[in-house]
Amino acid sequence: MRPTLTTGLLIAALAAPTAALAQTSEGRDLARLAFTSVDQADRGYIDQGEFTTFGSDVFVSMDYNGNDRLSLGEFLTWGFGMEQVAEEAGRAEAYETAMRVVFAFWDRNGDNEITRTEHRQSLLTDFRRADTNNDAVLTEEEFLLGFSVNVAARAAINPPPAE
Repeated sequence: MRPTLTTGLLIAALAAPTAALAQTSEGRDLARLAFTSVDQADRGYIDQGEFTTFGSDVFVSMDYNGNDRLSLGEFLTWGFGMEQVAEEAGRAEAYETAMRVVFAFWDRNGDNEITRTEHRQSLLTDFRRADTNNDAVLTEEEFLLGFSVNVAARAAINPPPAE
């Protein structure tokens, strides 16, 4: 199966080094680009349908061997630009650890693979967690601050100061 044109463009845009990666807010810029790509209707918010459709497209693009399961290797190999940001910040190991944690949470039965069902369930759980005002849509800010991949990447690349 092939990813949709939109997903393909997002993958290319996020995986390729660009001028945006040189900016101090490059991680946030990449997350905003992801939000814009998910917001297919260009309404300024994401509904669950858009979120799960986009997630399904991403799953297909991650599933390199086409077996409807994501291995840890497939999950870590699929790039969306944040790994370059982490490398530039000297935080590549922390970023990989963060993505391993996300994988472990999404691997709901602990068999070291994420099925389509586990992926969809995890995205829906993430959607509900990120929807802080419970209005069944994600604003850009809710997506940036609450989607687990964004949270994990931010914590790895720019960890909060220790108290």
